Amino acid sequence: MTVTKRTRIRLIGAAGAALASLGLGACGSAAVPSAGHGAEPATGPVAAAPASPTLPAVQRQPSPPPPAPCTPEGIAVSMNEPDAAMGLRAARIVLRNCGSRPYRLNGYPALRVLDEKRQPFDVTTVRSTRQVEDAGPKPLAIRPGRTAEFVIVWRNTVTDANTVAVAGKYLEVRPAPGRPVVVVPANGPIDLGTTGRLEGTAWRLPSR
Repeated sequence: MTVTKRTRIRLIGAAGAALASLGLGACGSAAVPSAGHGAEPATGPVAAAPASPTLPAVQRQPSPPPPAPCTPEGIAVSMNEPDAAMGLRAARIVLRNCGSRPYRLNGYPALRVLDEKRQPFDVTTVRSTRQVEDAGPKPLAIRPGRTAEFVIVWRNTVTDANTVAVAGKYLEVRPAPGRPVVVVPANGPIDLGTTGRLEGTAWRLPSR
């Protein structure tokens, strides 16, 4: 078939228009959707796509304490990282029976807050608290490999600029009367501020 000069010109013009449209898209311009039937053609700048919604912050779980050594009494005591909210602090103290026979508990442990030199602060320790659930004292027999716990609660409040704020580095725990004390490194400071007050629950079995 013979292609006339006029036909060749038409073909070249159509190819040029197609290449021009591809070149425009390749230059990075945003494509405007074609108007639907009966719709007004889009005019003005192209609106940017809406930003992705911000994901809610993931609540950090308290980190587990480092492994505690087993004492000659056959127990290992450690402090979990405190939970903090609006100046209120709460931390679980966990006793693990690493011995070979049951370890008996009943009631509230005796506590002292110590500084970096393991010297006690002048702090009042209060048995029981209204800030967290406290079922009160009851006899417990912790079998080997099992655990018991209690919770300490305090507020980081400074009301007197002339008083040194308490930031305990250790917690001294006497699990029961007549038992040897265990000095537990604080997993984060026990920052009582100037309140001079530490509250605690009785020993209890961990919730499942």
